[in-house]
Amino acid sequence: MGSKLVCRMQKVKKNDVKGYQIHNQRERESKTNPDIDASLSHLNRDYINAQHISYMEKWKEIFESQNESKRALRKDAVFLNEFVVGSDRDFFKDMDQSEKERFFKVSTDFFKDRYGEQNVLYSVAHFDELKGAGAHAHIAIVPMRDGKLQSKNVFDRNELKALQSELPQYLQKHGFDIERGKEGSKAQHIDTATYKILKSQEAVLMAEQQRETIQSETKLLEAKRESLKELFDKVERIDSVEFQEQKTVFGKETGKILIDREDFEEMRNLAMMTVPEMEFKNEELQREVNILQSKIEEKDDRIASLEKKYEIGMNNLQKKYERASAQAERYKEGLDDVVEELVTERLEEKVSELKGHHAKDLERQMSDTNMFAEEAEKLERRLTTMTKHANALEDEYSGLEKEHDELKVTNKELVDTNNSLHAEFQKMFQSVKEMKERFDKLVEERVADWKHVMRASIHRATREWLVDKMPENQRIVLDHTIDVKKINQRSNELIPELTKEREAVIEKRLRDREMDMER
Repeated sequence: MGSKLVCRMQKVKKNDVKGYQIHNQRERESKTNPDIDASLSHLNRDYINAQHISYMEKWKEIFESQNESKRALRKDAVFLNEFVVGSDRDFFKDMDQSEKERFFKVSTDFFKDRYGEQNVLYSVAHFDELKGAGAHAHIAIVPMRDGKLQSKNVFDRNELKALQSELPQYLQKHGFDIERGKEGSKAQHIDTATYKILKSQEAVLMAEQQRETIQSETKLLEAKRESLKELFDKVERIDSVEFQEQKTVFGKETGKILIDREDFEEMRNLAMMTVPEMEFKNEELQREVNILQSKIEEKDDRIASLEKKYEIGMNNLQKKYERASAQAERYKEGLDDVVEELVTERLEEKVSELKGHHAKDLERQMSDTNMFAEEAEKLERRLTTMTKHANALEDEYSGLEKEHDELKVTNKELVDTNNSLHAEFQKMFQSVKEMKERFDKLVEERVADWKHVMRASIHRATREWLVDKMPENQRIVLDHTIDVKKINQRSNELIPELTKEREAVIEKRLRDREMDMER
C-alpha cells in the first residue's frame, strides 16, 4: 500500500498573517516547535518568491490589482487560504534532496494552474523538521474571483473534496507513488508537542491496565493453589481417621470397624482412584503447583517492572509537562512580541486610515457646504421669482374671474339668441322647402315645354338646311318619314345634355340663395 497524501487547509485572517510569515520564513527561533533543526533551515525553499517578503505588502498588491468591489472588507474576512502539503516519513525516506524539491515544485505548479499564478502568495517547503512532521510545504492562495475576495465561494465543500482527489492524481502523472488520504476520515491534525504528551499518557494507561490484568490472574492462581492444598490435606487426614472395632454382643471381634459417615464418604471418594492414578494426579498437581508458582513469581517480576516503567513514565510525563509549560510560557512571550508588533502596525495603519478618512470627510463636508450654499442661493432666487409669478397669477386670476362672470352673462344672451334664431331658421327652412317644391314643379313644366319647342326648332332648321343644300331635282325624292326619324333621334340626343346643363344652373342658383340666407 502506497503512502497517503496530506493536504489540509487553514483559513488565515488579517491579524494572523504576520505570525504565518514569521514561522514560514524562520524570522525568529521557534519556541513552540522543538523539532526544528536550525542547521537544516538553509535547505528550506520558496518556489514563488526569490527572497523573504512582507506577506501583507504582497497581499495588498494582489488584492488591489484585481479588486473591483467598492465595498470595504469585513473585519473577519479570510485574507488567504494556506495548504500544508506532505506525506509520511516512509514516502520521503529514500528520496534525495532534488527529488523532494521536485515533489513540492510539482505540487506548487498544480496550485498555480488551478487558482492562477497571480493568486499564489507563497509556496515554502520546510526540510528542517525531520523529527516532527517531516518534509512539507506551506502553499498560500489569495481567494480572488470575479474581482472580489471570496474564500467561501472559491474553497467550498465540493472544491476541497475535488482537491483531495485531483492533487494525488496530478502527482502520480509526474511519477510519484502516492495516494489520496482516506475519504470521509475524521482524523484531525495536532501539533508535535501535544502528540508526544498523548502518547506518553497512552503508555502509562496501558501499563496500568496490564498491571490490573496480572493482579487478577494472580488472584486466580492463588485460589487454585489453595484448592490443591485442601486436597492434599484431605489425603493426609486419612491416617488420622478415628475408628472402632465392631464386636458381637458376647464381645467377640467381627473383623469390622465403625467410622463417621463423613470420613467414610471422603475415604470412598479417594478410594475410587487407583494408586497409579493417585500418584499421577499427585505429580500432575505438584507440577501445576510449580508452574503456577513460577507464573506467580514471573508476574510479580513483571508487575515490579511495570511499576518501575510506570514510575519512569510518570516522571517523563511530568518532565514533558514541565517542558510544555515552559514552551507555552516562551510561546506566550513570543506571542506578546508578535501581538505588540501587530498592534503597533495595526494602530499605524488605523491612524493613517483615519487621517485619510477624516481628510476625505472634511473635504467632502466643505464641498457639501459650498454646494449647499450655492443651492440655497439658487433656491432663494427661485423663491423670489416664484413669489412674483404667484402675485401675477393671483391678479390674472382675479381678472379671469371677472371675465368669466361677464362671459357667463354673454353666454346666456347668446343661448337665448341662438334658440330664437334656430326657431326662425326652422321656419325659413320650411318656406324654402315649399318654394323648392313649387320651383321643381315649375322647372319640370318648363323643361317639357322647352323639349317640345327645341324638337320643333331642330326639325324645322334641319329641313330648311336640307332644302337649301339639296339640288332642286332631288328634293322630290326626299323621304320625309326617314328625315323625321333622324331629326327626332338627334333631338333626343341633345335634350339630355341641355337638361343637365339647365339643372346645374338651377342648383347653383339655389346654393347661392341659401348662402345669402345664412349670412
